[in-house]
Parts: sequence; structure tokens; C-alpha cells
Amino acid sequence: MRSKAPIKGVLGLGAVSTQYYLQQIHEKFQHENKEYSTCPLILYQIDFQEINPFLPNKFSDLIPQVKDYLEKIFALGIKKLLVPNITLHETLDQMDFPLEVYHPVSLTLNYLQEKNVSKAFLFGTSYTMNSDYLRRNFDDKDVTLLKPSNEDQEWIDHFRTMVYEGNVATSDSERFHETIKKYAASNPVLIACTELSLHARKNDDSCIDMAELQIEAFLK
Repeated sequence: MRSKAPIKGVLGLGAVSTQYYLQQIHEKFQHENKEYSTCPLILYQIDFQEINPFLPNKFSDLIPQVKDYLEKIFALGIKKLLVPNITLHETLDQMDFPLEVYHPVSLTLNYLQEKNVSKAFLFGTSYTMNSDYLRRNFDDKDVTLLKPSNEDQEWIDHFRTMVYEGNVATSDSERFHETIKKYAASNPVLIACTELSLHARKNDDSCIDMAELQIEAFLK
């Protein structure tokens, strides 16, 4: 019998990202525990359209809506929460709530420090690659985030949109892998967007996936 542990939850957001996280969680849990094991968790699914128009940084709209979600999640007895959207953590950082969050920024910084990585190329949405949010947090820990070229940034953001819409061809995925390989030749690539995580190189130290770090922490 398993020892009683804090109830873990997942905030259901966009269908593609949420499905990816849940699939990875259950696959890894089953691999570790064998037979027909599935990971105990509570999924609190929202209508993502309620907040998506306000992402990434319309905080006056995001904060009250997210606050309502968190209050309802806490009322379910959930103590630890995984949020399958890197960008939304910028909103969470401005809020007080009684839940432990599997925060991709702190998890990634811990990982980079363990691996003695001081520079990494950032792959994410156009906003993520150019905003101060991640860069400021990483600078504080003496980790430098580098940007791809403007041309590659534009294509990466376009590729992310194709993933979200389910319109990715094999050639697109191959180009994404080649883009990772190009930049990883000099510094590791940091994946900071769940749609990109779906097509990121796996089991490769030169490609660090923030979503993967969240999932690993969730399963501990």
C-alpha cells in the first residue's frame, strides 16, 4: 500500500499541451511501476479560451481569473499543482496562494546549476524568446539566455503555431530537429514552450526541456 502523500493536480489548459503532459506522466509512471499502473492525480480542466486571449501578460485580466481557478483547486484538497504552460507562470509569480507549484523556472535553474551550464539558447514563443521574464530570472543565477537569429525565431514561433493547430508535416519536425542541432553545437538548447516539447529531441543533454523537468518533479 502506498503511503499517504499530498494530492497532486494538473491544471488542464489547451488540449494539445494538457494531453502531452498527461500522456508523459502516465507513460513514465507505468514504466516505473509496471503492469497497468496509472499515476494518481486530479485534473482540473478549464476552458482555455477564458484566459488564452490575455496571455502572455495582460495580468489585470489573468490574475483574478487564475485566482478563481486556484481557489477551486485548493478546495478539492490538491496540495501540489502542475501547470502545463510555461508562460502562465509569470502570472503565478505575482500571486499568493496555498499550493506548491512545480515551477519550470526554478526546476530548470537547479538542473542547469547541477550540470554546470552557464549559457543556453532559448526556444519558445516569440514573446518568451524576447521578454525579460525568463532572462531576468536566469541572470540572477548567472545563467545567460541566448536568442536564435531573428529568422529562426520567426520560424520557431510559426512551427509552434502549426503544432498547436495540428498541422505539422514530417519535414517541419525534421527542420525543427535540425534547428536544435545547429544551435546545440555551441550551447545547449532550452525548450520553453509545450508545443515545442512535443517535437523536441529526447534523451539528449544538449536539448533541455522545461516541460520534461516539470513532469519528472511531479513524479517524484
